[in-house]
Amino acid sequence: MGDKEAKGRAAALRAEGLAFRYARIDVWRDVSFSLEPGEVAFLTGSNGSGKSTLLRCLAGWSATEGEVELFGRPFDGADRAVRRRVAFVPDVPSFYDDLTAVEHLRFVLAANRAADAAPEAERLLGLLGLAAHGDQFPSSYSRGMRQKLALVLALAAKPDLLLLDEPYGPLDPEASKRLSALLSEARAGGAAVLASCHHDVPDLEPDLLLHLDGGRLRASRPRRAGERERG
Repeated sequence: MGDKEAKGRAAALRAEGLAFRYARIDVWRDVSFSLEPGEVAFLTGSNGSGKSTLLRCLAGWSATEGEVELFGRPFDGADRAVRRRVAFVPDVPSFYDDLTAVEHLRFVLAANRAADAAPEAERLLGLLGLAAHGDQFPSSYSRGMRQKLALVLALAAKPDLLLLDEPYGPLDPEASKRLSALLSEARAGGAAVLASCHHDVPDLEPDLLLHLDGGRLRASRPRRAGERERG
């Protein structure tokens, strides 16, 4: 993305001075960063550092101190127009007991006014190996299959911002590579992606690295391979 283009539009996600506490204990504080359209960020940190909590706050699922802006607008989860532009996949996705996988897709796409995305949903089901299991209930799925379904639900409507909590954790190596390819597609289409991860992610380079440690967030922008060669 060129400098002029980046300056001409609002950040997909901006966090300023965020803080979260359990009782009187700070989980993290003074969290600030921004993520531009078409960028991928990885969020890392040890177990208990607050990665899931931060993602839930950014998605508007939990309240936080400080300011969260999505696409240049203050966001606390209540703005439905903005919510339709965001997809959040928690670390343990939940599903309706009485809906099959395909029925979940129809329901979610209708709720997000994206019924025309049905062909894309079918493509994603095929790419992630769920096409033959669409008439089954998610409760019968393995953990990896449930993760794939949650990712299909998130990606199908082509959101402008993807917030993903440990999306690679339950996936096998082949499915992990396919997910990276899909996230690369989303990035190329202008979507911003923030994904927490515990280990190396295959075939996907981040534009921004975020690390939670001791209640503080450290942000850095790694140099790409081409930049290293030119340097």
